[in-house]
Amino acid sequence: MTFTFLDLILFSGIVQGIFLMVSLYFISRKNKKANRILMIVIGFSTAIFTREMLSYQLNSLLFWRSSILTECTMYLFGPFLYMYFKALVFREHSKNKLSFKHYIPSLLLFIYFLWTFSITTEEYVALTYKPIMFYAFLAMELTGVISIIVYCYLSYKIIKHIKSMENTSLYTRQISRYITFVLIGIFLIAVCWSYGIFNTYALENYNSIISYKLIWICITIFLFIVGYFSLTQPEIVRLPIKKKAPTRDRLTEKETIEIKKKLQVLIEEEQIFMNSDLSLKMLAKRLDTSANNVSWLLNSVYEKTFYEYINEYRIKTFIEKIEAGEHKKQTLLSIAMDAGFNSKSTFNKTFKSLMNDTPSSYIEKMYS
Repeated sequence: MTFTFLDLILFSGIVQGIFLMVSLYFISRKNKKANRILMIVIGFSTAIFTREMLSYQLNSLLFWRSSILTECTMYLFGPFLYMYFKALVFREHSKNKLSFKHYIPSLLLFIYFLWTFSITTEEYVALTYKPIMFYAFLAMELTGVISIIVYCYLSYKIIKHIKSMENTSLYTRQISRYITFVLIGIFLIAVCWSYGIFNTYALENYNSIISYKLIWICITIFLFIVGYFSLTQPEIVRLPIKKKAPTRDRLTEKETIEIKKKLQVLIEEEQIFMNSDLSLKMLAKRLDTSANNVSWLLNSVYEKTFYEYINEYRIKTFIEKIEAGEHKKQTLLSIAMDAGFNSKSTFNKTFKSLMNDTPSSYIEKMYS
């Protein structure tokens, strides 16, 4: 028994999968539904890796039967990822569900898997060599590839939906970028699977290294993409959810609506956040209320502190100025000061926190 490079890839995928599932379990309260779905998808991948690593210990019959079970999970890969992306973007529970039809291919294959246990080993081996089974297995694999491509397209429509939204926040931009990178990893899986099908069924090349083995490498890449974003942008997996209303709010519903309207005018029309000396007390005075009321509103309704709320608009304004090409005429610090920041360190720290990058690096990547 030798330990190959592919075994190393599979082992790293298993370790990464277990690490991510444990991490998501402990922070699942932050975005329970989305993280639970992601845990299932990662569980699928980890199970596939484990089965592939143990394949050399399985007899040929058990190997092929377990491969059918693996195909069942691959049919679920697309639907569950699509549902995960929907749970990240849409808060409404009705928009996060998938109808029964999405699970039919996996269910049919699982029924076939159970049926194989009703026949003898000799019958099963003889069955696999019949011409009709050649086309049956080909159809199953093609269905799997088509499934992944279809759900990649449906997930891409979520990205288009985010981009079409008016006044998108920095958070939604991060979600869009996250989904884009994950979809690249998933699409690579579909491409490698397609090549594996062509190599096996058309060229009858069953032992080529550049075949199905590429799928495991791509799934590992997918896991590392998820892991990278989970560690570097934890706000994605810690998406805020609606808090339960307290038994007694500080402000009445009417007062909350009134202050929110005034705040919207100050932020969007007067752009009060561009005042570098702006404080909670000054904002409260402009809103004709107390600082405690404003603090309660920001914490309870917007789920942000005063500085998180204000600095997010400042960063958004900074990016808009960059998009308008102002960085070609003046320094980044002067643009940041115009957006409302009063120090270079505060600007850099806030930008890094929200965009997971330095200002200069961000501009180089986006506009080079």
